[in-house]
Amino acid sequence: MLVLPINRLLEFLASAWAAVSMFMLAVRYRFAPGRSATDKSGGLPLRVLFVHRDLPFHGGVPRCLLYLARACDKQRIDFHLATFSEPSHRMTEAFGELGIKARCIGDRGYLKPIQNIQRIVKEDRIDVIVGTSFKAYLCSKIAARATGAGVMFWIHAVRGAVEGRFRRIVMAIVSRHDPLLFVSNAVKEAQLPIGHLGPVKVIYNGVENIQDHPEYDPYPPQMRQTLGVPLDALTLAFTAEFVGWKDHYTAIAAMHELARRGRKVHLMLIGAGELIQKARDWAQAGPAAERIHFLGARSDARRILGAIDIYIHPSRGEGFGLAAVEAMLAGCPVIAAREGAFKEYIQHGQTGLLFNPGDASDLADAVEKLADDPQRARQLGQASRKYCSEAFNIDHFADSICTYIEKTHPVVASRRENSVALEKSTCAS
Repeated sequence: MLVLPINRLLEFLASAWAAVSMFMLAVRYRFAPGRSATDKSGGLPLRVLFVHRDLPFHGGVPRCLLYLARACDKQRIDFHLATFSEPSHRMTEAFGELGIKARCIGDRGYLKPIQNIQRIVKEDRIDVIVGTSFKAYLCSKIAARATGAGVMFWIHAVRGAVEGRFRRIVMAIVSRHDPLLFVSNAVKEAQLPIGHLGPVKVIYNGVENIQDHPEYDPYPPQMRQTLGVPLDALTLAFTAEFVGWKDHYTAIAAMHELARRGRKVHLMLIGAGELIQKARDWAQAGPAAERIHFLGARSDARRILGAIDIYIHPSRGEGFGLAAVEAMLAGCPVIAAREGAFKEYIQHGQTGLLFNPGDASDLADAVEKLADDPQRARQLGQASRKYCSEAFNIDHFADSICTYIEKTHPVVASRRENSVALEKSTCAS
């Protein structure tokens, strides 16, 4: 009977300790310049610990971390990884193939995660910690006080990254001199703290090109029948977790509108999440009920792009939109909401189509335009593939990330450059 009260007391004490630590950080870093990692070993390369909340296979941030780990120069970045919750089996395997172990630091409160980050930093002699969520950044910031490691916040979301007045105040104080990295201008505009004095940069995520990896080899159109879609149907797809801001409701409402207009259109929804049953209910409540297919979370989501005609992405306030970029790289014509990062890389009528956010009728109109003009749809797909292969080049992305970390942590970057210069001098002599 006493277990529950004791657990609550421990959780309260842990939260109180975290709050006190954040207050101490606020006082300590309010006027002080940011700290760079200290030279602890004189070895190469730069040891960087990336901390994220979870590692599902379909998560946008986890996939970008995987792309970075594959592409980054191992002579510049020694990639380490930690996650609050247990990583998915598929991601464990993917990082394991690169010799990277994703360590679980626990997600109850703040005390345990902070202690585990400190342990990893000391054991692996980490130079820089990169937090990719608000909690990851705060825990990393507190952990760094006892280790001397540098800290960076890599922000991926327009919504949900730092929400609420209290969190924004804490963020503005604690991060005042820290390097901040944003995945798009939309994220920067939404999340840059007022009065920030530290380095700031926007670096778009890199995305592995579908043509360079056999694992992404597109399925032929005949795959539709295996997935329960008629071979001759106009086929759409949308890949996203079933959460509110992804706005599955608008996608489903557009399908009902197309059915009422007499259009034979099918939609494949790929992903899982807490609102999936509600989405099923929405699908069953209209004339397109039999044309909306819930495929669940699939490891072959990118391959399915070869079996569709149009990719739609109605998400509200997307920070980057990895699934949409993957569709563009597959040569699919893309229709996305005119909001968030989409406005930065989808030029309406050139590399895709944009529709008014939340407007199911406008989305249906855009689908009809491409359905009635297959040549234009092909041209959009070709243009989007060419644009994305250049704009989101994985090697350029990895080089930019490495360079930014080096420039914002000059002590460890200088150590690397001096060691390289010494090695060259020794070889020359």
